[in-house]
Amino acid sequence: MSKSKRAPGVRRAEIRRILRSQQSATVEELCALLQASPATIRRDLAALADNDELERSHGGAVVPLLREAEQNFAQRESIDAEEKQAIAEAVLPLIAPASTLFMNDGTTVMAIAKVLVESGIELFVATPAVNVAAKLSESRAITACLLGGFVRQTSLATTGPFAEAMAAQINADLAIISPDGLHAEHGLTFMNADDASLARRMVAQSRSIVAVATRPKLMSVKRVAGVALSSVDHLVCGCSRAEIPAPLTDSGVNIISRPKERK
Repeated sequence: MSKSKRAPGVRRAEIRRILRSQQSATVEELCALLQASPATIRRDLAALADNDELERSHGGAVVPLLREAEQNFAQRESIDAEEKQAIAEAVLPLIAPASTLFMNDGTTVMAIAKVLVESGIELFVATPAVNVAAKLSESRAITACLLGGFVRQTSLATTGPFAEAMAAQINADLAIISPDGLHAEHGLTFMNADDASLARRMVAQSRSIVAVATRPKLMSVKRVAGVALSSVDHLVCGCSRAEIPAPLTDSGVNIISRPKERK
């Protein structure tokens, strides 16, 4: 089996995700999951341990026990992970250097944040997501602005009037919005009213809007209306165009779908 050519930062981010999800892993398990050599994995684990991001164990590594919200987030990250990575890579060309962005919260947004950090692009990013802001702050080229508000434990994101008041003071070039559901007629919908309200504020303050959604969210309607699909400039999906429901392809929104697999 050929070994992967992933950059060390990408590989180590994946190791962190794996350990957050399952708490521990052996070198052999990580080699199989990442298609890397034992020597490479051991170097990665040593580097992460030096940064106090994990603890070495006999033959592998463990992470300290996470809060329930962090564990839930790590588990959700593993769902449709390939689609989320495809979305993140497709969003990157839409972002101009030195631009100002809004990004809401969620695991797809986190995937985008990781790609932005790896790209080295200079940006100003405002987000309600505590974990996304922390990830973005790893890049010296990115100014991460955490929108203040009440931190909801289930999402690791801020909500409420304070977050909206901060967002109202920012004029963004682009808003990247990950909804809970996306429908041709009902637009971008959310489970939480505060999330819907903040998304509307971000859209109102931005010159261009990008909606991002994995296949299970397409043609799904959630509890609270958020943003009309007509307000969206680009819809970025992680699935192939053939998998996108016809009502969305016929809606007139510009759809960026997953490219054909390289041979």
